[in-house]
Amino acid sequence: METITYSLKLNQENSNKYYKQIKSFTDEVLRGFERFGTSIISDFITYQKENDINKIRSYEEYIFEFLMLGTFWKIYSKKASCLDENPRKILEGLVDERNCNASAKETIDLIRGVLMKPFLLSENDNTPDLTIENFQKLLKYLKSTGDFNQELKRLEVWKTFFETKNPENISNYIENAFLFANWFENRSKNALGQYTANINKFLAEKHQEHFWKEDVIFCGRKEVEYHLNMVGAEIMNRSFRNDFRERPIKTLLLPGCMRRSQEFCKAEETDLGLRCTKCLKNCNVHELTDIGHKFGFEVYIISHESSAFSKSSKKDRNELGIIGGACISNLIAGGWKSDSLGIPAQCVLLDSASCKSHWHDKGIPTNINLNQLLKLLGINNEKSNLLKPVPASC
Repeated sequence: METITYSLKLNQENSNKYYKQIKSFTDEVLRGFERFGTSIISDFITYQKENDINKIRSYEEYIFEFLMLGTFWKIYSKKASCLDENPRKILEGLVDERNCNASAKETIDLIRGVLMKPFLLSENDNTPDLTIENFQKLLKYLKSTGDFNQELKRLEVWKTFFETKNPENISNYIENAFLFANWFENRSKNALGQYTANINKFLAEKHQEHFWKEDVIFCGRKEVEYHLNMVGAEIMNRSFRNDFRERPIKTLLLPGCMRRSQEFCKAEETDLGLRCTKCLKNCNVHELTDIGHKFGFEVYIISHESSAFSKSSKKDRNELGIIGGACISNLIAGGWKSDSLGIPAQCVLLDSASCKSHWHDKGIPTNINLNQLLKLLGINNEKSNLLKPVPASC
């Protein structure tokens, strides 16, 4: 299959090697954090407990949030310092309107596409000072893109935490996050760079095709952001695993790009998404639906992370445990949205990104790793005999 940005399979039969490597590298990242901020997570947890903010999550999740903070500062703070107040308010307003007015989405996205390049891609030469004011500018910039809604919910809590500290403490915290992000970028390049080798080529040759589109930021993600989300998915799986396995109903949510043909797909609408009707042979969604019937999990197709759970009932939210299949850039947002609704999630990455919406003119159907899916479900895949494709029938 053509590699557009990333490939977890490379030239191998499956992506099993990747899942072994990401487990090992995530352990290294969690250990590596200790040299950059050993007390900050404990302080942050104490602050949330004292102020009754959110439910307390795992220590490892907060390490990931701290790494995300430093990575976003490193990538976007120069751009944030260039974003003037008036265009920022306009872009934020368009994002808010888009989120609450689905019928106007197409028109709003056309307007956003025109405004995003001139106002969101310019940047200063120097990294801004490590101050709470510049951190607030960074958060406002991220909001104006419309691409970081779930990440912002986490970073806003860090902002309120910083506001309780003196300027010197804030500067030290952000500096440590920045240094942690620098260390991570170098190490992740060595550990995971073989899977993301095409990203810089895509950015140099193809990103300009998105300059006047609303996905210009999404498709312009740096290689380190892919690595960040790879580690984040592994940490999320560890943190939510026990809660997920306790849920009586397991559901696999798949993106539309996994279908053999979106044009001829006859999937039926339900409250949780589109349900496969087995209309096409050799369709990845069809095959996974057959596997689900055999092992007791449901399969649905969702068009976008923002549409997931929009019609779910209270009963659904109390009983469901979900596995979300998504490309690397969408994984974290989907998992955190599920968590915010009280639905424990697990993540399984698409082996590559090649959807028509963002990456390929015609779209190339992609797939997920069956070994990883079965592992997340607690199914012994040696006994299941599912490592060979399940014959699809019309």
